[in-house]
Amino acid sequence: MSVSSRFELRASSNLHQQPPPPVGMSGDVGTFADAGNLEHCAKYLNQTLVTFGFPASLDLFATDPVSIARTCNCMYALLQQRQRDIEFRESTNDLRQRMQSDISRLEAKIERMDAQLAAKDRELATLTRTEKLNQVLMEKKKESSRSGMEIMNLLQKEGRQRGTWTGKKNDNDYYKMIVDAYEVKKQELVQENADLRALLRSMQMDMREFLNAPTGSSQPAVAGNGRQEAGSPQSPLGGKTDVFDLPFHMARDQIEESLRTKMASVKARMTQLQDAQKGAEVTSEVTERELELEAQLVEARSIIQEQASIMSKHFSKSDKPRWFDTYSLKFSSV
Repeated sequence: MSVSSRFELRASSNLHQQPPPPVGMSGDVGTFADAGNLEHCAKYLNQTLVTFGFPASLDLFATDPVSIARTCNCMYALLQQRQRDIEFRESTNDLRQRMQSDISRLEAKIERMDAQLAAKDRELATLTRTEKLNQVLMEKKKESSRSGMEIMNLLQKEGRQRGTWTGKKNDNDYYKMIVDAYEVKKQELVQENADLRALLRSMQMDMREFLNAPTGSSQPAVAGNGRQEAGSPQSPLGGKTDVFDLPFHMARDQIEESLRTKMASVKARMTQLQDAQKGAEVTSEVTERELELEAQLVEARSIIQEQASIMSKHFSKSDKPRWFDTYSLKFSSV
């Protein structure tokens, strides 16, 4: 009989029949057999051995060699079973340790996979944001180049139809459309340039009127190189042509020089106005001080006159002292 079958048989017998061990006459629970219950113990052992699949019908009280040999075989089988149980326990412990090691390794792997999953989630979020940013940039780029795209779409649409063209007239129409689109764009730039020229001309006229405005103490604006500002700018070609109507490469230096000169004149005029304002403030302060002193003088005169009238009442004309007449003369002269 194999070890597994014996183990299963023993386990099943433990479930169905496990009679309590007999108690010796001494009453000690830890003692299985004594002199008074040998027969009962022998019977119990035989039943248990049969139940567990060991050689049975052991005669423990026999003296013949056959019974003794049967008893020895049974004891040897018990020892082998004990050895197998020990090996099985050791193998079970090894298996349990390996399973615990596998569980620990799997838990570590799960943690590593969770960390990788979190990293992938962050990477996915970053890629998503990058994609959205690229979409926004593409939309802005499309909006900024919408005019050019419209022209290109028009040219591509007409270009696809060139396969159906058969004559030279159609080629001329195609090139004419390109030239017309270019002319429209050029006209827009020319109009914008004209508006800027008009704005610059208006600004220069305002600055000229400001500099030529009459003031009490202001002098005509003098240029940075010592020359007075002319009424109208001279053209590089000579004459009175407006400099803003000339091509930019011809009038660039003159426009820059004129603007710098006028800015310097504006700064000088602002300085003069500030100085004049400060002088007016000082003059007003001096005038107020003079008025205040004059008022004090009038008040002092009135007080002196009152004192003189009071003193004249107390002295008669004959008894009036000489110093009083002298004082009255001095006061009248003041």
